[in-house]
Amino acid sequence: MKLEMVSKTKLLSDTPASPLRETVRQQALTVWRQILRLSERRPRRLRLCESLPLGDRRFVAVVEYEQCRFLLGGTSASIVLLARLGDNTSIAASSEQSASASPAAQEAHS
Repeated sequence: MKLEMVSKTKLLSDTPASPLRETVRQQALTVWRQILRLSERRPRRLRLCESLPLGDRRFVAVVEYEQCRFLLGGTSASIVLLARLGDNTSIAASSEQSASASPAAQEAHS
């Protein structure tokens, strides 16, 4: 019984592909390539970094767009740009500078 199945399988693989079968195969490959191409995701340019709810349908959020960060405030009726933050390194540097410029920091140095 196994011998008969092997010989039938071998016969099918030895027969030349019909033009119709080859056309269907080519169309299936084309469709598969299109599906793969469409399923590839482009890198996102807009990203929600952090969000903090404030109650009563209010929130503040840090949003990144093309490597620039923005602080947004929002309510149920509007969204407002509160500040442009820049990148992470400039935020850390500016907080260190403001800490060293405070009167308490100046007293500590004297």
